[in-house]
Amino acid sequence: MSDTDKIYNPTWMGERIKRQFSELVRLSFPIVLQRLGIMAMGIVDTVMVGRYSAQELAYQSIGYVPVATVIIIAIGLMMGTMVLTSNAYGAEDYKECGRIWRWSLPYGLALGMIGFAVCISGESVLLMLGQQADIARGGGVVMQAVAIGIPMTTLMLACTFFLEGINRPLPGMIFIVIANLVNIFLNWILVYGHLGFDPMGAEGSAWATSIVRTFLALGLILFILNMKGHEKFGIRQKVDYRFHKWRRLRHIGYGAGLTNGAEHFGFAALQVFAGWIGPLTLGAMAIAFNIYGIPYMISYGIAGATAVRVGIALGRRDHRDLVLAGTCGMLFNVMLMVPLLAIMIIFPTQIAGLFTTETALVAVAVPLIILSAWMLLFDSLQTVIGNGLRGRRDIWAPSALYFFSYIIVMVPLAYILAFVFERGAVGLFESTVVASVISFILLTVRFYYLSYGDFTRP
Repeated sequence: MSDTDKIYNPTWMGERIKRQFSELVRLSFPIVLQRLGIMAMGIVDTVMVGRYSAQELAYQSIGYVPVATVIIIAIGLMMGTMVLTSNAYGAEDYKECGRIWRWSLPYGLALGMIGFAVCISGESVLLMLGQQADIARGGGVVMQAVAIGIPMTTLMLACTFFLEGINRPLPGMIFIVIANLVNIFLNWILVYGHLGFDPMGAEGSAWATSIVRTFLALGLILFILNMKGHEKFGIRQKVDYRFHKWRRLRHIGYGAGLTNGAEHFGFAALQVFAGWIGPLTLGAMAIAFNIYGIPYMISYGIAGATAVRVGIALGRRDHRDLVLAGTCGMLFNVMLMVPLLAIMIIFPTQIAGLFTTETALVAVAVPLIILSAWMLLFDSLQTVIGNGLRGRRDIWAPSALYFFSYIIVMVPLAYILAFVFERGAVGLFESTVVASVISFILLTVRFYYLSYGDFTRP
């Protein structure tokens, strides 16, 4: 049977689609749990500090704004590790996988030290952002404690992205589960003051975070150095660390870092606008984004798995599998997101009531939760297909499309809807839905435009 005949053979196509879904589900499950585990640590920190003191929670919240910005950009900059590792794995160049990991360690450490330098001057940074002196002081202390763990965070990313790129995400998931248990225990000791420690509030939680991230980084490095098959990947072999040797690793990350930064800054602008409207809107947005974050982390895991599957297909030069990997990633995402979207639309009042008993706050939060459900569908889809484009090494065009959608369109539209048309918080969230739809359409067109003819290419 010729290649062209295979394309139009339902049995052959069905087998390939079935295999893609099987591989995608197998790879997605541990990655999704790992991403949810990372989010769970943040939720635990918020709950335990919030129950200790509302003032300490304010210090924690403001302190993590610059920290989150640094880490989100670093995640994008480190994406080259996952993309190139999956490409080399698909091409069965296993020694190259090991070299990419070895290159990514000093790169990650360098990025982490830049983040450390930003966050160690926490109080000054927060004062420049216009925060009150007391808030800047308390938040600055939190930033300084977290700063110690930022280089460990980027080393952890190098390890988890490498393991995901070689189709072994399970160890990262296991480490995250252990880290969550350690994090709860350390928060109990340091936040509230047990086992002879003085209560430290938000600062104690920040120190717990740095300790846990150090455990994750060192644990994953030791695991990779001694994992089964490390000789096959040349994990312990010497590599050439000259700057030009790992140019591609950095190049891929530049675009992804710009993408993450653009999207993050866009949503940060919405939070600033919410503060202009009033504290009730700010609180309602916090509730809506916390609810939104859980299903979004599921889609983020699917997006990571899609990037790996596309990257492996690219490494094998299997163009038809590449298109199928991106398509199946989006279909799998829809299958999981639609039931979650329905829950958010049908039960918004009950969901908001889990976060607050204030009737006025619930009333403001309910329409935002409904709108965030629609944003979830399109935002998750654009995340998946955007990662598919990264997996096929399309770097700068997706970054430009993200920038257009979330900076050029969303930010001005949010201001116009919220203030000119006086739609308030609803207008802010309406702008996110519009931006997500535009981003999804543009990125999808880009993916299939690049893939034109892939089904008939040998």
